[in-house]
Amino acid sequence: MTFGIMQMLDILNKEEQSIDIEDSHMIQIKEYLALLDLIMEIDLESLPEVNQKSKVTVITQPGMRYAQANAIVENLLLDAKFQELSIHERQRILERLLNEIRGRMMEEIILLETKIAKPDKKVFKLQFAVGEFDMVVFDPKTLTCQIYEVKYSREQVPEQYRHMINKEKCAMTSHRYGDITGRYVIYRGDNTEVDGVQYLNVEEYLKAL
Repeated sequence: MTFGIMQMLDILNKEEQSIDIEDSHMIQIKEYLALLDLIMEIDLESLPEVNQKSKVTVITQPGMRYAQANAIVENLLLDAKFQELSIHERQRILERLLNEIRGRMMEEIILLETKIAKPDKKVFKLQFAVGEFDMVVFDPKTLTCQIYEVKYSREQVPEQYRHMINKEKCAMTSHRYGDITGRYVIYRGDNTEVDGVQYLNVEEYLKAL
């Protein structure tokens, strides 16, 4: 199945590549894609290891990622082993796959649009030893920050915001980035509040940027 997916996406294994890609080539390729506004890098910071920093490269064109998803789904539908599953199992797997990809797309859209709309703020992902904040918006002028989770869901579930109400994680975040002035879950449901966490409708959030 993996080989079929690779064929549909025209992906080569490393040993199948006709030329070696040096680090300098990778830098040039990324710079070229950035010039075309096809990718953008988002900072990934870590706590408590403050010196451990990296970048997350996100695709600015959601259609590209969704095209990959469709290729995977089409290949799954043709796979003999997949067809041995019951119709209910097949449907459950396909829905989970697409929802995972849609969720990743939604998270990247939120990060990109927020970063573009708030050039005076620092927008990044924050990684802990266990768990992460999908997005942090740090204001260097007021020394405050807001923390976010992004969920491709219409439901409000405590599991969604468990990291944002974790005392240890919040204490480390406040120490590093200042007082936390807001805790938010961006999702596809209605605006509401649960346990002091604001739930924001994704469409309304993006329109308000």
